[in-house]
Amino acid sequence: MSTRKYTKIEGPTIDSVPLIYKHKIPIQKTYKFWEGLKEGKIFATRCKKCGRIYFPPQADCSDDFSSDMEWVELPKFGVLEAFTKVYARPQGFDDVDPYVIGIATLENGVRVMGWVDPPDEKCVKVGNRVELTIRVIKDRHIIYLKDLSCT
Repeated sequence: MSTRKYTKIEGPTIDSVPLIYKHKIPIQKTYKFWEGLKEGKIFATRCKKCGRIYFPPQADCSDDFSSDMEWVELPKFGVLEAFTKVYARPQGFDDVDPYVIGIATLENGVRVMGWVDPPDEKCVKVGNRVELTIRVIKDRHIIYLKDLSCT
């Protein structure tokens, strides 16, 4: 990790107001998702009534209002649909080098957002095949879209 700070400045600036808002997030209904990340698996939920798959997981189907959901593991491969480089990192990640995030459509049609590997936006291209992986950054499990064309 580099100690170099990146700042993109376009014209005059002022300092922002510091934001700190820490709270506990209840995960009872999505516990399997969080545990799956620790095991290297990415889960979504599927409505047993209509078959719609939800990612991120949901406890209830917004199409038919059913609560009869099941857990499904997402496919590991997809296609990169969009990406951007993040310079203004969110609070808690401000000491992490700028990174690329992207959205991929998986083989089953579900869209997933994640950090793109490699973080070189010159190599990454829309339409490239990606593999879902998980890495631990700052004690959090982060979904990565490994661009298979950049290896």
